[in-house]
Amino acid sequence: EGLPFPRCGNSRRERSYMTTFTTALRKLMKLLYKVLSVMLVLLVLAMTVVMFLQITMRTVGLQSFKWSEEVLRYLYIWVVFLGVPTAVYTNDLTRFDLLQTKLNPQLGRVLETIIIVFMLIILYFMGQGSLTLIRVQMRQTMTSLNLPMGVVYLSMPICAAGSALFLLARLFLMWTDQPDLSADNAGSRQAEKENDQ
Repeated sequence: EGLPFPRCGNSRRERSYMTTFTTALRKLMKLLYKVLSVMLVLLVLAMTVVMFLQITMRTVGLQSFKWSEEVLRYLYIWVVFLGVPTAVYTNDLTRFDLLQTKLNPQLGRVLETIIIVFMLIILYFMGQGSLTLIRVQMRQTMTSLNLPMGVVYLSMPICAAGSALFLLARLFLMWTDQPDLSADNAGSRQAEKENDQ
């Protein structure tokens, strides 16, 4: 697509391979982002329905479902953990970039790499710990539902794996002088706005 790849070789064949790989990587990351986004929408929708039923039944004087409060709590946990990788993809995580904006591009890239590496280390320990927690919690069941508690903690390794994949993709794109993953999402939003107009 005419993107420069100064660190990937000078031959036309190498640039072609890199372009093909980058295109496939972007499509895969975008597909993962869309899957996570759809899951988030469905979870929020389920929370809304359960909450509406709970409020309605209390309003008309009926006893609300015993499981509603517990379900809402666990759905909220899933929403939080699935929201992390989507925020990594769109680069919307809260951050202090005062120092990074004052550095030259090369030093800024090095600092960003260090940040990503630290995040990957944290995600590794988070994912590893969550797998142990899931195995333990699978033996316990929820209070009002006959489901293992490990289902709730499944959101943690999904969060860790999704976030790690997006961070690794961002690292690759950054060091090959290509637009960030968030640029794909921004382009999609701009296209949607133009279509609406």
